[in-house]
Amino acid sequence: MFEHLAVHSKIVVTGPQRSGTRIASQMIASDTGHEFVDEVDFLITDTTRFRQALARDGVVVQAPHMLKDLVDDPPPGVFVVLMRRDLSQIHASAQRIGWSELGGNRTELAKLGVLEGDSAALKYAYWDAHTKYVPYLELKYQWLRAHPMFVPAERRRYFAPLQTHP
Repeated sequence: MFEHLAVHSKIVVTGPQRSGTRIASQMIASDTGHEFVDEVDFLITDTTRFRQALARDGVVVQAPHMLKDLVDDPPPGVFVVLMRRDLSQIHASAQRIGWSELGGNRTELAKLGVLEGDSAALKYAYWDAHTKYVPYLELKYQWLRAHPMFVPAERRRYFAPLQTHP
């Protein structure tokens, strides 16, 4: 499904938290033969480590927190995949895992320079309002259903916050 993206040696999958960035990154890495780099590898918010992950070729980096960085100061040679998911689905996923109680929304808002609001909606608004200086693809979450790695919602009900399967 994503084999055509193999021509890009550095792919970053971004978007709001809970929009499907992790599973999309894993799918793209699997289809392209690139290495999957999880956001936890650079502590989610560490910009220096994020950029270090992109120092090598053949990577797909899951980086929802880095959306603003990718718009404002994109690393050289990067191809960006933006995940688009219905806000109600993002909110339901966040509520299911207690994401706001974990401080997730606050951290995302701080990155955008605001104290209040819906971080997912604000991220989409930021992306839409700014010129992109890198090649990119907007990927709708529902399109992932066609991939063999996709797990239907009824089977994800008891997944941990990382929402992946072994």
